[in-house]
Amino acid sequence: MALDCYKILQLENTATLADIKKAYRKLALQFHSDKQPTNATPEQLEKANASFQQLGMAYAVLSDPKRKERYDKTGVTEESLFEDGDKDWTAYFKELWSGIVNEETIEAHKSKYQGSEEERQDVLKAYNQVKGDMDKILTMIECSSASDCPRFEKMIREAIKKKEVVLHKKLNPTTTEKAQQARLKKEAREQAEFDAQQNEKEEDGLAALIQQRNKDRQARMDSIIDTLANSEKKKGKKRKQEDMPSEEEFQQLQEKLFKKKK
Repeated sequence: MALDCYKILQLENTATLADIKKAYRKLALQFHSDKQPTNATPEQLEKANASFQQLGMAYAVLSDPKRKERYDKTGVTEESLFEDGDKDWTAYFKELWSGIVNEETIEAHKSKYQGSEEERQDVLKAYNQVKGDMDKILTMIECSSASDCPRFEKMIREAIKKKEVVLHKKLNPTTTEKAQQARLKKEAREQAEFDAQQNEKEEDGLAALIQQRNKDRQARMDSIIDTLANSEKKKGKKRKQEDMPSEEEFQQLQEKLFKKKK
């Protein structure tokens, strides 16, 4: 299936390599599994995962000069992506930030990005696009959360004073104390739900592990009993099926078996 690489990365075909990397970084954070809402449905998670993979393929084409040149001329991605049969496609996912896009790399990028001129320009751009709606601005700025609202508002109002941007009507009603408290409460609720889900998964995993270990232990015990029973039969000694060995007898039989194996 042919991909519209520029459309996927939300870029014009005049985009530079720096533009391509920035667009990929921003959208990868948006669709990465670590950044999905705690109440996302399986269908939404599957869609986000598919979008993340498409972003990866689009970036693989446009970030490589030779593949980009072929794509720009033909509009075809299949050949440019798959003609290198020995290419390690796992390595490509490590290309951005010199590491896999995971919680660690997200935090590393966050510390570098927040407070930078790049972030300020992104905030002002988003501010103009959504006419000052702070709720929407927060969804457009990478690595942001409700706690960033006062910081973004300060950036915007300083830019208004400097006449870099104009005052949009949605800024004031979406930056009130009431609006901010609502955002913080919603975020805290979603985080609590996420933590509960993670704890439940961990508990289920521990219970499954204990259950499996018990099964393995029982299987080993049954195997030892069967081996001993067969050994006794060969000697002509018969044990009644209901006559199970006591714990002490079992330990003695087990020691006897292990001595035979030495």
